[in-house]
Amino acid sequence: MTPYSLLVPTKAQRSSVGRSIVQLVAAAALLVPNLGAAQVDASGEPVTIPGTKISGVGQAGEVPGRFGRPVASTAKLPAVLILHGGGGVDGRGAFYAKALQEAGIATLEITMFTPGRSPEAPRANLPHAAAALKWLAAQPSIDVQRLGVMGFSWGGVISLLMASELVQDLLGKDVPKPAAFAPFYPICSVVARNWLIPQNPVYNAHTRMGASPMLIQVGTRDDYEDSERGCDAFVATWPAAAREHLTVRYFEGATHAFDVTKAEQFYDSTAHGGRGGMVTFVPSPKDAAEARQTVVRFFVKNLNR
Repeated sequence: MTPYSLLVPTKAQRSSVGRSIVQLVAAAALLVPNLGAAQVDASGEPVTIPGTKISGVGQAGEVPGRFGRPVASTAKLPAVLILHGGGGVDGRGAFYAKALQEAGIATLEITMFTPGRSPEAPRANLPHAAAALKWLAAQPSIDVQRLGVMGFSWGGVISLLMASELVQDLLGKDVPKPAAFAPFYPICSVVARNWLIPQNPVYNAHTRMGASPMLIQVGTRDDYEDSERGCDAFVATWPAAAREHLTVRYFEGATHAFDVTKAEQFYDSTAHGGRGGMVTFVPSPKDAAEARQTVVRFFVKNLNR
């Protein structure tokens, strides 16, 4: 599964894409400034995290990141690991990290790969996320019992994976178990299909989803999904205990990546639940602001126990 793998469209598709992009950019240009898009990297100091190897999954070399803490805090802090999307670090992490830090939560956004260099599937980046959690656990200012994970699209899939007890077993006991998860538009329809492939190292991971609190936020016009409420069928296959601790919030009319700062349109073979087709991103500052407030409330509630 490669959510952002681009295929060459036909001439007719290119023409249609060109017209659509012009229309989308013109419309979105009036809205984008409200997202505060100037800062690409999350607030905080640059850090270099030692790599790690996960047997049967892969390994990561040194992992760069940005570690930010609330101002004037002396007590041990909760922290949230932020995982970027398929296009790399693009400002979405910074948008949420600022609000989390203002709410008293430390953040660590890591760089798993640079734009255009994504691996074959999100599971290949599990070692990067595992290394980051181990690094957070070793920080004197961080409470290892109050770690959260959030991610966008590609990073949202990793967030889902890390909530599965099957994956936690793969990661091993030296990787701390997060207390809460917040995937953004984690392409549920595609994940549901791929996790049923017996050759997949995370085969049937959904059948062992843990009972930790989880918040999924996704738009009803997400072109990676096969319906307006594309996550419903997938989460219905999870254990009852996992569903009891899950909230899925749909943003009416919002596209995939509704919190980006520029409109995009392209062809992707994995879109529409794997059937392939055009994918559109349209920035929605209103939905982005509501999603940020919601995820901050979620982590404040579930990491301050």
